[in-house]
Amino acid sequence: MVRFMRTFGVLVLALSVTLAPVAPAFGQSPQQQGQNPPQNAGPTQGQPPSPPQPKKTSDQGSDEYLKGNRAFPDLLGPYKPIHIAAPSFANTSRLQGLIHDGKLMISMQDAIALALENSIDIDVVRYNPWIANSQILAAEAGNGNLSFDPRLTLTGSVNHQNSPVSNPFTTGVGAGIASFTSHAVSGNINYTQGFETGTSLTITQNNQRSSNSATASTFNPQIVSSLNVAVTQQLLNGFGLLPNMRFIRIARNVQKGQDLGFQLQVITTVTAVQIDYWNLVFAIQNVGVNQQSVDLAQTLRDSAKKQVEIGTMAPLDVTSAEAALASAQTGLVAAQTTRRQQEVVLIAAITRDPVAATQLNFEVVPTDTTYIPDQVENIPLDQAVREALSNRPDYKQSLVNLDSDDITVRADRNALLPNLSVTGQYGWTSLAGVQLNRGTVVPGSFIADLSSPIVNAAGVPTGTFTSSPLVTPPATPTTSTGLGDALRQVFTNQFPGYFAGFNFSIPIRNRAAQGASIQAQLVQRQDQTKLQQQQNAIAVAVRGAQIQLEQARASLASATKARELQQASLDAENKKLLLGASTLILVTQTQTLLSSAAGQEVNARVALVQAKVNFDNVMGRTLQVNNIQVADAGKSSAPAFSKDTLIPGTHADGSIITDNPMK
Repeated sequence: MVRFMRTFGVLVLALSVTLAPVAPAFGQSPQQQGQNPPQNAGPTQGQPPSPPQPKKTSDQGSDEYLKGNRAFPDLLGPYKPIHIAAPSFANTSRLQGLIHDGKLMISMQDAIALALENSIDIDVVRYNPWIANSQILAAEAGNGNLSFDPRLTLTGSVNHQNSPVSNPFTTGVGAGIASFTSHAVSGNINYTQGFETGTSLTITQNNQRSSNSATASTFNPQIVSSLNVAVTQQLLNGFGLLPNMRFIRIARNVQKGQDLGFQLQVITTVTAVQIDYWNLVFAIQNVGVNQQSVDLAQTLRDSAKKQVEIGTMAPLDVTSAEAALASAQTGLVAAQTTRRQQEVVLIAAITRDPVAATQLNFEVVPTDTTYIPDQVENIPLDQAVREALSNRPDYKQSLVNLDSDDITVRADRNALLPNLSVTGQYGWTSLAGVQLNRGTVVPGSFIADLSSPIVNAAGVPTGTFTSSPLVTPPATPTTSTGLGDALRQVFTNQFPGYFAGFNFSIPIRNRAAQGASIQAQLVQRQDQTKLQQQQNAIAVAVRGAQIQLEQARASLASATKARELQQASLDAENKKLLLGASTLILVTQTQTLLSSAAGQEVNARVALVQAKVNFDNVMGRTLQVNNIQVADAGKSSAPAFSKDTLIPGTHADGSIITDNPMK
């Protein structure tokens, strides 16, 4: 019988461990098992080849970081780490597809697309929303006081003791017994879970089988089974959704802030690559201006030599012409050096590995020239500031931080309250085993003469003990029941019991909670002041960008007019020189002024475009005017979302979202 019960207990314990729910079942991941990512359809006619799409694996989306591994169908999934792929530092194939005859023919659209694909800065910031998702996952498990994740605890033990008997009366083994043997086997199940309302639930189911060598036991062996359900509710400190979901809400705000931070990085990258692109355009055009100056100086020098040969000009004039040519050549070398430097800067902005890109040995040729932006700077300041505040991710981040401050202030205000909790418990117990019938004479036992005292006043035993004769037990000396009977008693409510109580705790002086509450309010007030500071700075930046755009437009108009006048002056001086009414020195000086005016006009054109880029950046229009869409990682877990997870700044297949037609 004992051996059978031991085996049965072990089997029940093993079966409980195997079949018990080990974690709550998560919703299915948007990615279905065995689903292949969409393949690249290849380039269409007239368009540059698209980059190869990265393989869609479980570590490409943010949904896994927000939900973790599923418990179904893999029960061990929640206990396995999620594989995170190593970052790739190779340049995308778009770069090589734009190289033709040793020249990188690149438009502004191509430059932005390459920057979004290859920017290391974007790659670094791209991890922040994913990290925030993992923080939400951790926060949803509960806080320090309550665990929202259910916990199932299985315990089992075997305890066998053989002890000497010092007092047969208190032990209950009977006189003449030198040792007492006990054996116990237990198997218990405990389930605990906390809830957002400040409620905790505990369900405990205990089972124990014990036997001993005491002859006075009513049940030997005996099986005790019990089931208890206890609910505890916080009524002051820790009551309600806010204090218990505080860290979840703050973690969600952190994720919103990281999404906005990702947008801010995209805006910063796009703005920077536009500035670099136009700087290269200026450098190339400046090379053209200096080359034109060299050509004019060389033509003038050759003309002077011919006139010296025929005797119509002094040799000193040739020296002046050669000095002007040397000066123009020096300017050309400096312009060519600046162009090469700007090429390096642009290549670094549009590649992950600029060293590998440089090894392709190409010349960067921008295909977009400067243009005259539309007049957008005449917006009223108050309207422009409102638009900037509604668009700029950095300002939205400040609003999200203020929301987190408000959550912290209210939660810390609740933490000032004393602790008051009520507990209600209801339980069921049972008893089963081998029950000895009353009045049955057990062979070999000792019977006391109850008509005389057992001990005297001094505590010395005086009773008479006689050994009972060997009596044949009756046909049914015991009643035998098992674990099934004990559980039936539990679930049929034969032996119920309940408990109710409360716990009230008042922290004297409460300085820790007061300090936390004061700090939370001070941080909130400080962030409110910072928000006003940021609003003022944005207003100043918007007005400054308007002025810069106005000034750049006016500078271009004056530079164009100055270049036209200098061109007319040079033409006039050349005519005078042919008629003998001017000198070579005056022509050289006028030519130098024309070169300077042409360079200033090129610079003014590029400065106007860059002022427009800066204006779009200050107004928060960069993504809109360049038609760039940034996916919101915070919505990747929405029920109505597509089955394909979107990463910030990417398509469902993992490629960068960008569509930037230059108009």
